[in-house]
Amino acid sequence: EAYPDEKQLSVHIKMQHEGQKYLSVPAPLPSRERRLLHQPSAAAISKDIPLSEVNRHCTPEDCWVALNGKVYDLSEFMDRHPGGPTTILSWAGKDASKLFNEIHKGVKIDSYLRPEALLGNLGVDESLMSDEFWHTLREARIVEIREEIDRVLSQTSSTHKADSIQRLLQDKSLDSGLKTKLQRLETQKRVALDSEEYDKAAGVKKEIEKLLADQDVAHLHEVPLESKNLSGGIPLSEVARHNKPHDCWIAINRSVYDLTDFLMHHPEQRNSILAWAGRDASAMWDKIPGRFPSKQWMEFFMRPEAKMGEVGEEPEKDSVMEQLKQLHDELRRLEGPSKADIEAAKTSVKVPGKTDAPTLSEESRFPKLAQISAGKELPFFTRAEVAKHTSSEEPYMIIHNRVYNLKPLLGSHPGGDDILLSKAGTDCTKDFEVFEHSEKARVQRDRDLLVGQLVPAENTDWSADAQVSQVVGEEVSELMRYMKYKVTDVALLAVGWYVYKTLQNRKPLSQFTYSRALRHLHLIMAVGIFGAVGTAQAAANTEGQTRKQMLWWHKQSGLAMLVALILRVFFRLKSGIPPRFPGHPLVQMIETQSLRAFYLLALMLPMSGIANEYFLKWAPGSDRTGNAGDDKRNDRLAKQSIDAHKLLGKFLQYAWFPSTLATPPSIIIAKDAASSGRSRPSFE
Repeated sequence: EAYPDEKQLSVHIKMQHEGQKYLSVPAPLPSRERRLLHQPSAAAISKDIPLSEVNRHCTPEDCWVALNGKVYDLSEFMDRHPGGPTTILSWAGKDASKLFNEIHKGVKIDSYLRPEALLGNLGVDESLMSDEFWHTLREARIVEIREEIDRVLSQTSSTHKADSIQRLLQDKSLDSGLKTKLQRLETQKRVALDSEEYDKAAGVKKEIEKLLADQDVAHLHEVPLESKNLSGGIPLSEVARHNKPHDCWIAINRSVYDLTDFLMHHPEQRNSILAWAGRDASAMWDKIPGRFPSKQWMEFFMRPEAKMGEVGEEPEKDSVMEQLKQLHDELRRLEGPSKADIEAAKTSVKVPGKTDAPTLSEESRFPKLAQISAGKELPFFTRAEVAKHTSSEEPYMIIHNRVYNLKPLLGSHPGGDDILLSKAGTDCTKDFEVFEHSEKARVQRDRDLLVGQLVPAENTDWSADAQVSQVVGEEVSELMRYMKYKVTDVALLAVGWYVYKTLQNRKPLSQFTYSRALRHLHLIMAVGIFGAVGTAQAAANTEGQTRKQMLWWHKQSGLAMLVALILRVFFRLKSGIPPRFPGHPLVQMIETQSLRAFYLLALMLPMSGIANEYFLKWAPGSDRTGNAGDDKRNDRLAKQSIDAHKLLGKFLQYAWFPSTLATPPSIIIAKDAASSGRSRPSFE
C-alpha cells in the first residue's frame, strides 16, 4: 500500500492494525497514484458526517442542516427559500427533520437544491470510528490540502481569490473591517427577504457591489459585479449568479429569462420558480401542463421583454485555477467557521417561523421613546453580530430588541465601566429593568447610544401584555409564592406583638435611660442599618427578580433609618438626658465624638442614595433646560453620589461594625458618696 506521508500511514495503522509491527519504505509515488492524489474529493474522509461536525457549521455563510438522515449545505439556498432565509438560519448546525416534516410533508428537498448541496449522510458507523477519530482524520486531511495548495501554487504565478460573496466571507484572511461591513449588509438583505421587500433587497445588493468595487477592496476578490458581454450568449455559469428572489434568472430550452419582476407580482408562484432560480429548468419542461415550466404557462405568463438571450458556451477555464478552487472549497468545508464565529452564533436566540416584530412594552410605558426613533431607519443586527462586539472600542448591548453602542457611556455610567463591559455583546433587558431606569435615562440612552435593532425573527416578546417575570426573571414557583406570603404574615405578627407589649408595659422609666419614643426609634434605626447592609449583600449575589426585590428592600431599609434618625432629633430635644457616665474626660470625649460620627454616617448613607436617584431621574436635564451639558453634569453627579454611597457602606460594614462589635463591654461602677456604700451601674 502507498501513502503520501507518514501521518496517513499512522492513521491507517491505528484504525486497521493497532499494535502490529509494520515496515515503511520512503519512495516516490508512481505517476498513477500521484494523479489520484491530486484529485480533490468532497468526501475525502467519509461519506458519513457526525452531528458534531454539523454543529460547527452554524453561520449564514456556512449553514449546514441535517434533514432526514442527510446533511445539506443550505448557504446558497437560504436566500431563495420561500419562507425567508432566517427560518433556515435558525436551524443552522442542527437536525431540523422534525420541523421540516411537519411543515413540508412529502416534499423532496433535493428537487429544490443544487447537486453539490448534498454533503453526505448524517452520523458515522461507530463500529468503524468514533466522532473524535473522525475529527482526527479531518485535521489530518486539512494538513494534506494545505500542502497540496502550496504545491499547486508553486507551479503557477496566479493566485486564487474568492469569486462569490459566500466564499469571500469564509476567507479567514479577509480584513475584519470589510467582513463586518459585508455581514451587516447581508443581514439587511435577509431581513428584507424575510418581509418580501425585494426592492429593498435589490438596493442592498447594489450597496454590496459598490463596496466591493472600491479600489481599496477590488484587489482582494474576483466576485463578478456586473454581467459580462451577453452578445455571444449567456453561459449557465452566469445564470447561476442570479439565483435570488430579487435577482432571478432561469434557463429554459436554451433561452435565458429574467423572472425577477414576475416574482414580485405573482407571489403564489414563487415556490415553483425559486426552486430553479439560477439553474436550467429544461428537464422539467411540460412535466406538469399549465405549471411552470410548461408551454401553456409560457404562453400565458411570459412577456417578451423577460427574455435575456440564448444560452451560450462556457468560457474556457484554467485547469490550475479550477484545481485551486476545488482545494480551497474543500478546505473551507473541513475547517468550518472560526471558533469566535461559532461562539457568537450560539448566543443567538432564534425563533423559527417568527417574522413579525412584537410591540415593545418600553415604548408603551414611556411614550417619549417613540419620538426619539421616529423617522429613523435603523439597521438590523443579528444576535451573533452583537455578540462579537465585546471590546471597549465598540461594546454593543441589546435592550428591548434594540442595539446600543456603549462607548459614549464609558467613564460616566453611575454603575461603573466594569458592569457595562462585563455585559457587552449580550441581551441585558432583564438587568436593565431590575434597576428601574427612569424615562429621562431611557430617552438619553436612545438619543446617544442607539445604533440599530435586532432582526425581527430574533426578537424577544417584551410586549405590554407579557408578564413582568419574563422581563426581570423566571416566574416564581407556587411554593416560593406561598413562603413569601407566610414570611410577610410572620413579619406583621412580629410588629403587632411588639406594639402590643409596648402598650402593656408602660411603667415609669428611670432617669438614667432615654424615653420610650427614643428607644423605639433606636430599634428602627438598628433594623434599618442591618437591613440595608444585608439586602445590599444579597442583591450583589443574586440576579433577576430576586435582585430587584433586594434592591427595593435596601431602599426601604435606608429610608426607615433616615426617618428614624430625623425623628430622633425631634424626640431627643424633648427627652430627659441621662447623666454622663463617670470616667476620664478623654474617654467621655471619645464617646461623644464617636456617637456624632456614627449619626453623621447614618445620615450620609441614605442621603447619598437619594442624591443618586435625584440626579438620575428628577434633576433638570437638556429636555427642560435645552443645555446638553446638563445631562453630562447629572450623570457625573449621579456617579459621584453612588460611588460615595458604596464607599460609606463598605466603611460601615468592614470598618465601623467590626471595631465597634469587637470592643469588650465594660461596666463602670461609680461610688456615690450619698449612697452609704451602695453601688449602681452607669451606662456606656
